[in-house]
Amino acid sequence: MYREETVGEISDGRLYTGSDMVRIGTDDCAGCSDCCRMDPVIVLDPCDVFEINRFLGESAEDLLDIKIKLKVIDGLILPVLKMDADGACTFLGEDGRCTIHTFRPGICRLYPLGRSWEDGDFRYILQVNECTHCTGAKIKVKKWLGIPDLAAYEEYCRRWHNFLEQVRHFLEQADPEGTYRREICTYLLRQFYFCDWSADDFYPAFEEKLAEAEKRLGFAG
Repeated sequence: MYREETVGEISDGRLYTGSDMVRIGTDDCAGCSDCCRMDPVIVLDPCDVFEINRFLGESAEDLLDIKIKLKVIDGLILPVLKMDADGACTFLGEDGRCTIHTFRPGICRLYPLGRSWEDGDFRYILQVNECTHCTGAKIKVKKWLGIPDLAAYEEYCRRWHNFLEQVRHFLEQADPEGTYRREICTYLLRQFYFCDWSADDFYPAFEEKLAEAEKRLGFAG
């Protein structure tokens, strides 16, 4: 999701890799769930849906309008986590802890880190003035994210981000009146979200679906 602020305005001005140490310690977020209660827009990607499905045994379509809703994000219709009337995530438990923490979405894993994209690649940034409980203790980005094969996940993030950029560019150039936008968005939802994610390994399954989508949209060269 695009932000109007510059990296310099929202971060400490540094760009990080997964191997870097960042002053991001939060004492295991003890006694705090502020980031889950500020009515955040948590955009889900296919890997998020895969993990939630694996944990809950329910598909994104099963959870639609219960835990997930659709929202226009930068011109595309994408699923986001649903918030309750008070702006809290519907996956937040009564004890103030995330009920899907081990399988939580990538944006939640990042926070208060973010990603800064340039030329199809990204670096991590530390968003300042976001988390109220950062102790300043240094933690390696890779450990903070807690993703087993971070290199594969990062490559997936690049592939998905660049594909969505292709779709946005295609719609801006080929369909400025928005005639086919809903049809294409519906196809993307069916192809990557409201679909069978029962595969044992996400990344090969994603690549197969991506190749199909690129061919159908005419992106495959």
